[in-house]
Amino acid sequence: MLALVGVFGLLRTEITPGGAPTTAVISRQAAYFLRGLAAYLRSGHEMLDNWERAGAAAGPYTNHQVLAGPQFLYLAESRRLSLDPDATPLREVDVVQVVVKARRRGRGGQAHYLLQYDERARQYQLPGGHIRTSDADHRTAAIRELEEELAGYYYDPDRDVLTNLGMIEAVQPSRTFGAVTAYRVTFFQLKTESDHLPLGPGSHWTPEEQILAPAFRIGQASLNVTALAQLDTTLPGGLKGLPLSVPGRLHRTMTEVIRDRPWEVVGLAVGVIGLALSLIPLLL
Repeated sequence: MLALVGVFGLLRTEITPGGAPTTAVISRQAAYFLRGLAAYLRSGHEMLDNWERAGAAAGPYTNHQVLAGPQFLYLAESRRLSLDPDATPLREVDVVQVVVKARRRGRGGQAHYLLQYDERARQYQLPGGHIRTSDADHRTAAIRELEEELAGYYYDPDRDVLTNLGMIEAVQPSRTFGAVTAYRVTFFQLKTESDHLPLGPGSHWTPEEQILAPAFRIGQASLNVTALAQLDTTLPGGLKGLPLSVPGRLHRTMTEVIRDRPWEVVGLAVGVIGLALSLIPLLL
């Protein structure tokens, strides 16, 4: 019991005047924490809940979020890993991710990388996911993930090529389960002769200069690019040295145009409405 309570940093060892070791509470706040635990025991209430729900978020947190089981686990595991970079992972996962690199019209020729939003992890990352037992190999898993995540896309071996970029091992807390996880990430790059690439609802093109920036956000969501950053150091010329996945430049969708230039779109809409209203008297 003392060892378990000691994990919370509540106790310290002291030597009595008689020379015998004894255990003492480290502060009044720690004593109140112990009394609070005792109150939970007496009442039968649970301190943590919501263990069935997968997913953890980055701060700031509400009181309810911090005391949700998976979120508390994520914070505890993040601290464990920060205290010991060689901390033993609680789980191991095989993952595939696909690099899709393209230039887009209206972006000054800068290369962009395709990212997908992960609802449970609440982060953006490269298209891809876990390898399933039904997948024949890593390449098959990569093709399946592309076809699942990019709406309307299908892999055509006469048109598309997946190039293996290597495997990276990355240890980090899982944003889905909260536990420190050893990820074995096999990277591929998609190259296609098609000049059109269908996107899913969670797709987002990220500029090359920001893809590995630690503080970069898409809205409020961060990027899960820990393994990608490690891959960057292993590639000749890094990610910038990779060829484009798509020939030519991709057209931006109307949704992207509205998101990138909202005021210009509003101004254009107001102008069109004004022109239409001015023509109505001439037509009557």
